[in-house]
Amino acid sequence: MVDKSWVHLCRAGPAYEKGASEFVRDVAVALGDANMIVCPCIDCRNIDCHVCNVVVDHLVTRGMEEAYKSRSDWYHHGELNSGLQGETKSSQRNEEIFGLYKAAELGDVEFAINDYFGEIAEGEDKKEDEFLAKIADAETPLYPSCVNHSKLSAIVSLFRLKTHNGWSDKIFSNLLETLPGMLPADNVLNTSLYEVKKFLKSFDLGYENIHACVNDCCLFRKKYKKLESCPKCKISRWKTNIHTGEVKQGVPQKVLRYFPIIPRLKRMFRSEDMAKDLRWHFTNKSTDGKLRHPVDSVTWDQMNDIYPSFAAEERNVRLGLSTAYRSHNCRIYTLNIPICFNM
Repeated sequence: MVDKSWVHLCRAGPAYEKGASEFVRDVAVALGDANMIVCPCIDCRNIDCHVCNVVVDHLVTRGMEEAYKSRSDWYHHGELNSGLQGETKSSQRNEEIFGLYKAAELGDVEFAINDYFGEIAEGEDKKEDEFLAKIADAETPLYPSCVNHSKLSAIVSLFRLKTHNGWSDKIFSNLLETLPGMLPADNVLNTSLYEVKKFLKSFDLGYENIHACVNDCCLFRKKYKKLESCPKCKISRWKTNIHTGEVKQGVPQKVLRYFPIIPRLKRMFRSEDMAKDLRWHFTNKSTDGKLRHPVDSVTWDQMNDIYPSFAAEERNVRLGLSTAYRSHNCRIYTLNIPICFNM
């Protein structure tokens, strides 16, 4: 069995690169000194083959595909496929996913009630039942004898292909109409883009729609909430019919989707794995004087000196506001976690 401990290390560290190199070398030797092997990175997904040094580069720069990483048997690289162990891992992942979806669906009040009283009120009981029905529907096998895909994983995989390859809605709809004919008759795959979006929307994590100026001058909120046009450029807030010139009241020209940060952080701490990653910074400061993570910086130490009580609690979250490379989009990054998770 190949060593898998390296795959959970930070990709920016030398230990990860060494582990990836040894893994690729061992696989190539096991396959008879093969020149090319299957690449398990998040983009190639055990489909494309590359020469060994390219596979190592993909693993370091992109990371291993999550579903394959969590398997106990890397069957694409010489290990025997262990169905039972795979089911155990799948069950653990499902429990993790269930907890996160429950955090999003039921909110803090319901969690507090459950934790303290061990039961929920009648109205919330109905909400819980609806949530359980959603999970049961999502976990339904793609068809009765299918072991590799549930309804949810199949739809997410297909939707990822759509976004990754830039397929139009029409192409994707045609694919959805064609695939059921290639599957057993009792499959549960949705056959239209509308059904797929409706299914995925039932698991959204909640966001707030905020109307924005088409020229990005302002957001129509707070003191600008009731304005009909931008206070700076005077452009109408609403779309206009290009044929008649009529203003479409209630149909905004641009919408900002705001995902509140606090509920997201709470959901992260409800995940055992994510909660562990959020405490990573506390015990992984560099000991050789090299700067590999913000925790190794002088600024981090200065913050610790200014706010000692904040620094003493490893669960306190530090956030950074930054642009994404040359893009003008601003993003908030969680600085507690390994840097490779923000790459």
